[in-house]
Amino acid sequence: MPFVKGANQFVILKTPDKRVNKWLVFVSMPVQMGVTIYAFYWLGTWLDDRYQISASWGMKGLTMLGVVISLYQFIRQVNYINKHE
Repeated sequence: MPFVKGANQFVILKTPDKRVNKWLVFVSMPVQMGVTIYAFYWLGTWLDDRYQISASWGMKGLTMLGVVISLYQFIRQVNYINKHE
């Protein structure tokens, strides 16, 4: 079975000897971070336009929240990989 669902709900591709393919995981992390940050940026700009918030506080706040969430996910994935090495 090439895909194994971990305790933290990540689907991770494993090699036949049951070790995590680190290269694949580390290559996909920047894409995941970028999508998360952009989604929160887009939501913030939509809220700013919808409720006419001055000084773009919705965009700034939600973008920073997206950065924090993506860093949290990154750290969680790295800890999971190191724990199951």
